[in-house]
Amino acid sequence: MIEKLVADDFIGTSSSGKTGDKATLLAEAKRDTSTYTSAVSTDMTVRSFGPNVAVVTGIAKETGKTKTGKTFTHTYRFTDTWVERNGEWQCVAAHAMALPKK
Repeated sequence: MIEKLVADDFIGTSSSGKTGDKATLLAEAKRDTSTYTSAVSTDMTVRSFGPNVAVVTGIAKETGKTKTGKTFTHTYRFTDTWVERNGEWQCVAAHAMALPKK
């Protein structure tokens, strides 16, 4: 499913500052051995720039356990840019910034 949502010409910047393309994103997702118990996006705002471009900002919070059983909670502020191509919306750019732990 993620393969269809991410454009072939995707570029992203992770919360650690690394950039990558679609292949990088898919490889990272496959390499992730954590078990997620929750992944929720909140405070989302969508801004349209014409009929075929939208920018979404929000906060994503993920909780779960690592492969070794350590629990984690990660919270990010994100900006995603979406483009409609051939009747399908795809993410062409993404940026995430880790928010400080409370």
